[in-house]
Amino acid sequence: MSSTDLQGKRILVTQATEGIQINMIAQNFVDNPTYFPRQVQEHPKFQARLKRDVPLGRLVGAREDAEFAAYLCSDKADCFVGQAFPVCGGWVAR
Repeated sequence: MSSTDLQGKRILVTQATEGIQINMIAQNFVDNPTYFPRQVQEHPKFQARLKRDVPLGRLVGAREDAEFAAYLCSDKADCFVGQAFPVCGGWVAR
């Protein structure tokens, strides 16, 4: 483990004791025109890749992604500390 990783973990623990939860949303296969412009999304090879590599079979919607971020910011998610949440339609689990 690098010194940067150790320092980051110390920050997470310290902030959690102050009631601040730090988490990360790791996005991939989210409907974002910067990463996946419409012409890319409509291409048959891209559609085939989604069906092959993403169990959800589609891009995660921007609204779904935003609602998850809002949930993580809510009091309902105060038990999550130092987590990286992949938002990717199941791609990371493959």
